Amino acid sequence: MLGPPFSLLVICIIFAGMMMGWTTEAVDREFLGMLERERDAVAGGVKTLEKKVAEREARLEELRSGPSAKEAVEKERGVLEEDVKKVFFNNCRNIRKNYFSGENFGGEGEGVGVEG
Repeated sequence: MLGPPFSLLVICIIFAGMMMGWTTEAVDREFLGMLERERDAVAGGVKTLEKKVAEREARLEELRSGPSAKEAVEKERGVLEEDVKKVFFNNCRNIRKNYFSGENFGGEGEGVGVEG
């Protein structure tokens, strides 16, 4: 993070220190203080970035280990198709049962195709 703005700041501190009559040791202390604050700020940024990297790696592993979106949709489609088949065959069976038993078919309780 030490770039041109930081270098310019150091030059300003040295010049201001000279104008105020600071000793070389006072300028050095101020400069070292600035470096330590900058170091702490950079270390905090690094920790934040490391945390984000760990979170994203965990998310990536979760995506890799889980089913793909296509697989999930295909599975759901299979479940729905099975449900449709069950309903269709149950309805067919009920229609056949009612047709041959004469229940609620053909009007007033008379079965279609049933003589009587």
